[in-house]
Amino acid sequence: MRDPEVLKPLRAELDRCVKCGMCLPECPTYRLTVNENESPRGRLALIEGLVQGQIEADEALVSHLDHCLGCRRCERVCPSQVRYGYLIDQAQGLISDGSGSRLSSLIRRPALLQLGTRLARAVPTSFSEPFGRWHHLHELARALPASPAAPDAGEYTPQSGTVRGRVGLFAGCTGAAQQGGALQAALKLLRYAGYTVIIPTGSGCCGALSQHAGDPGSAKALADTNRAAFDQRLDAVISIASGCGIHIDGYQPPLPADHWDVCRFLLEHGDLDETDFSPLSTTALLHTPCSVENVYRGGDWARGLLARIGDLDVVDIGEPGQCCGAAGDYMLRHPETADRLREPLLNQLAARPGPFLLTGNVGCAMHLATGIRAQAGETEVLHPVELLARQLRA
Repeated sequence: MRDPEVLKPLRAELDRCVKCGMCLPECPTYRLTVNENESPRGRLALIEGLVQGQIEADEALVSHLDHCLGCRRCERVCPSQVRYGYLIDQAQGLISDGSGSRLSSLIRRPALLQLGTRLARAVPTSFSEPFGRWHHLHELARALPASPAAPDAGEYTPQSGTVRGRVGLFAGCTGAAQQGGALQAALKLLRYAGYTVIIPTGSGCCGALSQHAGDPGSAKALADTNRAAFDQRLDAVISIASGCGIHIDGYQPPLPADHWDVCRFLLEHGDLDETDFSPLSTTALLHTPCSVENVYRGGDWARGLLARIGDLDVVDIGEPGQCCGAAGDYMLRHPETADRLREPLLNQLAARPGPFLLTGNVGCAMHLATGIRAQAGETEVLHPVELLARQLRA
């Protein structure tokens, strides 16, 4: 156990939980199990016992903490505003050996991740069926159709002659490998809106998976790398994946420029209206990631931006604030639970199918697309900016 002085902030935050239980009915894992140990209140009690030396980090305790999705729905409804996300990350650091997960280690090598994605898309999943979790990873890597490659590092001038600002675009690791089209779309829209866009060399994984796996040292090193990469006199840094964005917002010290989610930035600073987009007479199903709803409280960002496309009927799917089951690498570590949490969304999709399912987080996109493919569905899973870029009149 760590030095008692180091644990003081952790103890202070734990003391803020009054054990009222308002988090229980909102917690996805408690809903599935009706087990107090699988609730935020129960997990905080376990962490408190661990910090006070009353219980050991045995297999049961580690399992209950590991089952947490990190959706932070409990924070949204907590009357005491307990920082549950901070507490669960700190607890993972206490019980971990500091090496992180094998997946987070892989993702720290973006070039290897992109190569793996290309190979997975080229090889049928029948080849990986005997290999369990690797088969599931193979399916996820193939879930999203091969899209344009992520844009190269460099400086991109605005489409028009008027320069409104200078922003950096954060490509990340999984986003660069899986959603090159979304990055291309973000670049296109930002340039159309009058921004010079910098995609720096040297940036990479945000570090979220390392942090959540109990490897804060690796997470800090990745944050340091990204701070250095974006130290280029920028007005803002834009990201396309909400899970990455929330972790970036927690950098200490922060990035050299304010960080923005791409939908919020374009909504508030893009100066875009219906005249910029061709109308589209169809239905788009909109999934709001739990990270956007619970942490950012930005459930209106994507919808507000999509309202610029005339005739488009945007229909929300999923219960607000509830996790689809993706949750970083959770869908690989606990695939059965992840699939159960995804099922209500797939049922909604089956009841009201549409040509597009839009979501603002790459993990959600992969997880939902895998479920759609398993049901032989034809709905295309896109980032909201991809549909917007398709309809851009220019």
